[in-house]
Amino acid sequence: VMICWVLKIIIGEDILSRFLLESEKTPETINDRYLRDIILNFMIAGKDTTGGTLSWFIYFPCKHPLIQEKTAQEVKEIVGSGEKGQFTQFLEKLTEGALEKQQYLHAALSETLRLYPAVPL
Repeated sequence: VMICWVLKIIIGEDILSRFLLESEKTPETINDRYLRDIILNFMIAGKDTTGGTLSWFIYFPCKHPLIQEKTAQEVKEIVGSGEKGQFTQFLEKLTEGALEKQQYLHAALSETLRLYPAVPL
């Protein structure tokens, strides 16, 4: 009981804190195994949807070479093509500001999510 109270003060009102508080009320149903299963479910669900979306995004330009070319051209224009094999320099130039300027890339990602939603409605 004391540990849950300290966690509430330190952590605040996140989902784990709420489960811990609820476990005080009904310890027979909300135990450590139940909490473990809930947390794993959140982690796996997030990983699977992200992986699925990235897979579809790689597939989408492969099936549409014009989109692939336009996206690559936009990246080269904004970030710079650089020397072949200079991946470190490319990563240094790939900033948040550079990503915000890439409207075609954003449109391609959005279209991928529209055509192949991570969680179907």
